[in-house]
Amino acid sequence: IYFSCKEITLIETLFHFSEKENELVKLGKEEMDAKNLVRELRQKVEEAKSSLAINRSRGKVLDALLQQKKSGKIPGIYGRLGDLGAIDEKYDVAISSSCGALDYIVVDTIDTAQECVNFLKSQGIGVATFIALDKMRVWEKSMNKIQTPENTPRLFDVVKVKDEKIRHAFYFALRDTVVASNLDQAIRVAFQKDKRWRVVTLQGQIVEQSGTMSGGGHNVMKGRMGSSVMVEISEEEANKMESQLQKDSIKAMQYQEERVQLEEAIVKLRVCVQEMKNTLEKYTASIQSLSEQEVHLKVQVKELEANVIAAAPDKNKQKQLEKNLNTLKKDYESVAEKASKVEHEVKRLHNLIIEINNHKLKAQQDKLDKINKEIDECASAITKAHVAIKTADRNLKKSEESVLRTEKEIGDNEKEMKDLTEELTTLEEKATEVMNNCKQAEESLPEVQEEHRNLLQEMKAIQEDEHALQKEALNIRLKIEQIDSHIGEHQSKIKYWQREISKISLHPIEDKLVEELPVLNQEELEAIKDPDILTNQIALLEAQCHEMKPNLGAIAEYNKKEELYLKRVAELDEITNERDNFRRAYEDLRKQRLNEFMAGFNVITNKLKENYQMLTLGGDAELELVDSLDPFSEGIMFSVRPPKKSWKKIFNLSGGEKTLSSLALVFALHHYKPTPLYFMDEIDAALDFKNVSIVAFYIYEQTKNAQFIIISLRNNMFEIADRLIGIYKTHNTTKSVATNPKVIASKGLAELGSVGCC
Repeated sequence: IYFSCKEITLIETLFHFSEKENELVKLGKEEMDAKNLVRELRQKVEEAKSSLAINRSRGKVLDALLQQKKSGKIPGIYGRLGDLGAIDEKYDVAISSSCGALDYIVVDTIDTAQECVNFLKSQGIGVATFIALDKMRVWEKSMNKIQTPENTPRLFDVVKVKDEKIRHAFYFALRDTVVASNLDQAIRVAFQKDKRWRVVTLQGQIVEQSGTMSGGGHNVMKGRMGSSVMVEISEEEANKMESQLQKDSIKAMQYQEERVQLEEAIVKLRVCVQEMKNTLEKYTASIQSLSEQEVHLKVQVKELEANVIAAAPDKNKQKQLEKNLNTLKKDYESVAEKASKVEHEVKRLHNLIIEINNHKLKAQQDKLDKINKEIDECASAITKAHVAIKTADRNLKKSEESVLRTEKEIGDNEKEMKDLTEELTTLEEKATEVMNNCKQAEESLPEVQEEHRNLLQEMKAIQEDEHALQKEALNIRLKIEQIDSHIGEHQSKIKYWQREISKISLHPIEDKLVEELPVLNQEELEAIKDPDILTNQIALLEAQCHEMKPNLGAIAEYNKKEELYLKRVAELDEITNERDNFRRAYEDLRKQRLNEFMAGFNVITNKLKENYQMLTLGGDAELELVDSLDPFSEGIMFSVRPPKKSWKKIFNLSGGEKTLSSLALVFALHHYKPTPLYFMDEIDAALDFKNVSIVAFYIYEQTKNAQFIIISLRNNMFEIADRLIGIYKTHNTTKSVATNPKVIASKGLAELGSVGCC
């Protein structure tokens, strides 16, 4: 009973342990769902905050238009083009540099665009450029994927949008611009033989279809388009999302704490279960050992009982033993008196020991007796349970086999009944059909008999016709034999003429295959009505051939000339192809030179304008091509417009104006292709003090990447130099001295300061 209670307690603990584990799995799933929800909500909150930050930083024009959209006055506004799409961060610099239309505002129709323009005008907010989606349908076919050089991706294809209608606007802005990894690949892709491409690199360098290159440098443009599509969200919604995030985060933390508590409880239960299993195994081993001892003792009992039965008493021996017994009794009695005294003393000592140790051993002995009793009861209960289980297993197995057998018989019987039913139905249908056929046959019997008589008469007539045909066939067979004999004669003639034809051959021509004689088909043979005509034609041709006396070597000579001609033609084609290749290479180099020159020319012209405007505080200068179609034939014209004057050629300017114009051009060339060292001889001679200072400070700014050595007599020029070398002459000898004007100026200020203190 005690052992059964232990088993029940173990089962209950295991059940509780399983419930805790299931609860832990369920809680873990709920915790994971809560964490995923928190993660998604946190991402949405971050996106909402980012969207709010971007909305705060965008221009007042876009803010005003989106406010009109929210109020419902102009509902057809979608927003800024760059906010309506997303692109991988890898292409951020490329699309920011190459797509100026990202700041355009997308609307649904041209009427909505006009409403926006009228609104901006009436409010005086500013100007904006709009893309009307109803006018973008023309790009529908061009939006399909195309084959690009070196499989470079189109920027349009890597843009992600939520609304497919916006894709038309992105194609309008990007067209077929492709992305290259670097500038070398961009140049290679842009200048294809069959087509030129607009290419942008991942670093923001752009190669236009015209060949113009721009962009790049240290300060690249990026951030005009995000990696996810912007969603319009209000600050109130963002706050709600953030509060919901806090609630879900608290809930996730609660799930985590509950999970930790459950894990601790499961660990304790696991330890408890292991201890119970160890105790149960120990008791089971004890029961098995005692069971083995019981079997062994039963065997010994049987052996001893057999020995007792086998031992039969002997009377003589018994008398002798009784005599000896009496003697021994007397000895025993004498010794017993002595032993009783000793035994009495031993008993006294034993009782004394028991009294001393009774309180120590009694509890353990009772506990041992109780455990032994419970072990016996558990062993008996286990044995009965094992016997009952085996009996139930045997009965269950027999019952299952009987059920399976019965179910199989039922299934076979049902199948057989079904087959018999179907067969009976089929037989009934066939019997009905046979009976109907029999009845029809009886009704049509007179007609069949009449038809039989008619057939007999017809058969008799056919037999008569057969005899007549047999006679006719005999006549035909005789004719066939005659025809076969004629055919044999003709075949022998055909073989003879074939041998004769094989002896005839055409005249061979050098370097050509020998032609065979033509074989006429049946139609051509039937066209020849009279063989004598052919004989006459042969004779006529032979006579003409004899009169012409042809030179058969002319054909060989013609073949040689033809071979030489074809060889020369091949050489001409090869030289022509080589000429075309050189012509194409020359044209490519000419275009490359033109494109590179025009790119540099544009950069120098723009920098010239900037430099001249800065030096003259309001003037303008321009480099113009004399022949715009061929800039290398007639050269370049330098036109200048000094402040508050008209445009003039540089050779019509005054000395100071020429100096400023020349310096602006020199600094523009320096910007395009810096030179490490410049020598300038009295460039400030024709300038007033104001322009000298402007030029001096500008040159000082340019010394960051070049060295300027300037010869000057103007203090406004040489006083700001980093190093001043003075040339003077004493005693008919030229001398020089090198100083640092800034050091001298600082010392002078220090001396003035010390004088003032005194």
